[in-house]
Amino acid sequence: EWLGFIKGIVDSEDLPLNISRETLQQNKILKVIRKHIVKKALELFAEIAENKEDYDKFYEAFSKNLKYGIHDNDSQAKDKLAELLRYHTTTSGSEMSSLKDYITRMKEGQEEIYFICGDSKKAVESSPFLEALKKKGLEVILMSDPMDEYAMQQLKEFEGKKFRNITKEGLETATTEEEKKKAEELKAQTENLCKVI
Repeated sequence: EWLGFIKGIVDSEDLPLNISRETLQQNKILKVIRKHIVKKALELFAEIAENKEDYDKFYEAFSKNLKYGIHDNDSQAKDKLAELLRYHTTTSGSEMSSLKDYITRMKEGQEEIYFICGDSKKAVESSPFLEALKKKGLEVILMSDPMDEYAMQQLKEFEGKKFRNITKEGLETATTEEEKKKAEELKAQTENLCKVI
C-alpha cells in the first residue's frame, strides 16, 4: 500500500490464471514479486537520495508514504526506510537532516535519539520540553507530521540508538557520570516531598 504512488507493470509467466483473486493473493510467487518490488523501490529511493536537490523534491511529495511504509511494513524494509527519513532539528535550521547525520552529531555519552512531536514546526520549536535539552546542548528532532508519531511507534531504534520522545515521563538527560550522580542526589533529597504529595 505505501508504494501506491509507483505505477508499473510486472510481467510473470509463473502466475496461475485459472484461480480466484483471493487464492492468487496468497500465492508464494506473488509474495516473491512483492518482495522484489519493495527491494527495487528502496534501491531507487537511495539512488535519488544521493542528489540532495532531487531528493528534497521527492521527500516533499512522498514523505508520508515513506513514513506509512515504516508503520505498515514488515521489518525487512524498516531500516532502509529509516535511512530515507529527513527531519528538522533544533540545530539544523531550515535544512532537513537524516537520522545518520543526527547520530554523527550526537554528544559523547548520549545514548538516545531525542525527538518531539507536534502539530506544526512552530509549535514544536516553542515547546517548553526543549529548554532543558537546549541548555545541555543536546539536539532534538522536530516532528510536525501526524504520521511521524505512528512511524516512531514501529521504529524503536536506529543504528543501535533508541528513540526517546522528550514529552514522555522519565526523560534522562544526564550524559556524564557526574551529571548522573548529581541527579540521583537531587532525587534522594526530594523523595520525602514526593511521598507526601
